[in-house]
Amino acid sequence: MDLKVLFLCLCGLSIGYGDNWGTFDYSPGYTGKYQGCCQIDGINGCDCTIYCFLCEQDSEDIGWHNSYYDVAKEVCQRNFDGLAVIGTNHQHKAIYSYIKDNSLDGDWCIPNHGFWLGMDDRDVEGHFVWQSDTVKDGYCDGEYDCWEEGEPDNNTKKDKTNGQDCGQIWFRDGRSDGRCDDEYCNFRPKGAVCEFRVPHCDYEAYGLYDGEFPDCHD
Repeated sequence: MDLKVLFLCLCGLSIGYGDNWGTFDYSPGYTGKYQGCCQIDGINGCDCTIYCFLCEQDSEDIGWHNSYYDVAKEVCQRNFDGLAVIGTNHQHKAIYSYIKDNSLDGDWCIPNHGFWLGMDDRDVEGHFVWQSDTVKDGYCDGEYDCWEEGEPDNNTKKDKTNGQDCGQIWFRDGRSDGRCDDEYCNFRPKGAVCEFRVPHCDYEAYGLYDGEFPDCHD
């Protein structure tokens, strides 16, 4: 069985029966605590998706990449399919709802007010690209606009060379309640939203069953 699937199976059990971490691989050093997973049905041609949530990294988690974002990206790729992408309102609502329903937007989980998502504009400034082929290939509506008003703005106060090149879902009182924002890749640690895609919603092919995780909208 694929190690990613084994982890998901064990984590599915751990949600209801204790703290069994299974084969979760924290290397290259991500310390943000796992806060559970939820699942959504595939609509409009999208795959069913399992989203898993990690609280904020420690400040020492910048890793050899010299990038908090890349550490989170690698951890999500090791254990799931990668950082989460948002191609539709359905997906955005799913991620937002789980965070709000479990109070993950509080300072106890994300004192720096955000969770990394799978998008950046490091190749072409101002052109943010989602990292999932399912968005690029048109299985989901890749034109969905999740940006907070006035974002992305590529603020360069903390990094005059690169500016803000990495994407987050942002929770900041008076400024944003779960919309997308560009952030410095290497200045502040963040939480992370990882995803595991289930093509054609065929859970059995991955050793899972439909309903293994709670619905994100509950």
